[in-house]
Amino acid sequence: MKRQPESGAFVGDHAPRGNDREPASRQRLAEMKTGPAQAGPSVARFDPSSLGDMCRGSVTVLDTIEDIEHYREAIEELAEKTAHPNPFYEPWYFLPLLNVSQKNRRLCFLLVHGTDDDGSGTPDTLIGFFPFEQKRLHPLCPLSCLCPWRDTFSWTLRRTPLLRAGAVGNTLAVLGNWLVSRRYAPKILILDDLPDGSMIVDAVERWFAGDPRLCHALEIHESHLYRRQSDAETYLARVLSGKRRRHLRRLRRLLEELGPVRVADVDECEDIDRLIDEFIALESSQWKGKLGTSMASTPEGAAIAKSVLKEAYRRNRLSLLTLRVDDRLVAARSAFVAPPGCFGFKMAYDESPPYARCGPGFLLDLEGIHRLHDNANLLGAGIEWLDSCAAETAALPLSMRTEALRLHRYLVAVRGGVVEIVTRRYAQVVKVLPWRMRRLSAF
Repeated sequence: MKRQPESGAFVGDHAPRGNDREPASRQRLAEMKTGPAQAGPSVARFDPSSLGDMCRGSVTVLDTIEDIEHYREAIEELAEKTAHPNPFYEPWYFLPLLNVSQKNRRLCFLLVHGTDDDGSGTPDTLIGFFPFEQKRLHPLCPLSCLCPWRDTFSWTLRRTPLLRAGAVGNTLAVLGNWLVSRRYAPKILILDDLPDGSMIVDAVERWFAGDPRLCHALEIHESHLYRRQSDAETYLARVLSGKRRRHLRRLRRLLEELGPVRVADVDECEDIDRLIDEFIALESSQWKGKLGTSMASTPEGAAIAKSVLKEAYRRNRLSLLTLRVDDRLVAARSAFVAPPGCFGFKMAYDESPPYARCGPGFLLDLEGIHRLHDNANLLGAGIEWLDSCAAETAALPLSMRTEALRLHRYLVAVRGGVVEIVTRRYAQVVKVLPWRMRRLSAF
């Protein structure tokens, strides 16, 4: 006789596989709950209908690449209708990186199916995608958490989950019920890179206010946003002083003395393979190559970078703006188009003295601002902003941005016991640690 699951329990919160260290008895119990194997990918589902009318939906847990591949089309369809775009969590981008980043990591990719916030739509519609991995909150802390997934190369520059527009509130409610109803740890998860003032942040705050079972801690960090103005001159007058603009014009004249200057994007390129190879080689020749952080620092990194850039080009999602003197590539900047915005990826410039003294990176960024305001094929009408995806202290985007991009990071946990105490005090404790220890934190 098959044992029935407890009311409100997460039926599919099964013991991890393979190299996981769950006791055998717990694994057998999980098998009793999930029932016999079904055709298709091995997934786990939670039905929160017994917990009231506050949410309408279910959670599917994916822990292998094969499972994720099975839902590829559904995730891509969700990405087209998301409340806030994030190309770094679209399958065409993250799957190649996932293949080389899976070793010794416990995946926990969550798919939320359900209706819109107003109850419209069908309950089997994919309304949320949360790529998580299970890891320690900090090496000094014994608690585990679900942390937004990031690849081995740290090319996942934004970790905003994909949430369907019009269903953000219901997605979070279903996620909250799933977290509370989990039979086993972790009872903590992290939401990262939620843009300030967006409908996602508003929905998250309402979620916390309406669900007394959860507690949270908030941290805000900054990046840089290029927001389109009425025209390029208005933009530049807003972000640059007259003295700074005159200096950039002098740098342009110095560069022109070295040879004919030409700026182009991929829509003017005849050989995309050659262009990508040049871009990767240029980045490898500068300081990133010396530190071992360039795309070509490892053979597999160069191959994946080329594959991702070519796929973005095939989908008409790539901007690869280049600055040449004669036929020499002296600066290049890549970005992924995701209307109504685009996201910076990699930038490189020639560090040899004749070119470096002309500030090719700044000149190329200036050209990018002009093209952001033109009716170009990729970065024209319909693109309202560019997220630099750069660190807060990055000099170039800091000097050219229209505004600071404030990003919210939430540590969310189920109330009660040690978990709640750690959640409320964790951020303050980590701040007093040395820098080398702080950087090991998952939050």
